[in-house]
Amino acid sequence: MKQNGNVGIGTSSPSTKLHVVGDVTVTGNIAAKYQDVAEWVTSPKSMPAGTVVILDVEHSNQVLPSVRSYDTRVAGVISETPGLLLGEGGEGKVKVATTGRVKIKVDATKKSVQVGDLLVTSDKEGIAMKSEPLDLGGVPIHRPGTLIGKALEPLKEGEGEILVLLSLQ
Repeated sequence: MKQNGNVGIGTSSPSTKLHVVGDVTVTGNIAAKYQDVAEWVTSPKSMPAGTVVILDVEHSNQVLPSVRSYDTRVAGVISETPGLLLGEGGEGKVKVATTGRVKIKVDATKKSVQVGDLLVTSDKEGIAMKSEPLDLGGVPIHRPGTLIGKALEPLKEGEGEILVLLSLQ
């Protein structure tokens, strides 16, 4: 243990509160304050937390803010403080949440959002909206591959941020 409180396992120079060099096995729970899983992904621009992102078709393993409604390239949401962060950070990288609960920028200008509503990309950059199902022979179907997740909070009108359960589909 260092004077700054950092603990190292497999290293004599820990750079964080717990720095492990090597494999880790956990037989109990890992408790985290925040509730999403994110990973570091390359992006040509910095984006604020809550921004909905899509895969960049011009560059492999890179994301951009969404700009089109019902985009099947949806990849996740920029996370401010993920509960679990995978990969290595660095310049030109952003934290993309793909599962869990995270705040998302939402537009309720056309349709209000209720708890449980499914969300998709909108025409506004980096902003989600309520998904409107298609009617197929009397059966409402949401467009496959476009869903970001389920609203956990309502947004009656305008733009704002709400908590969403991410479930990319």
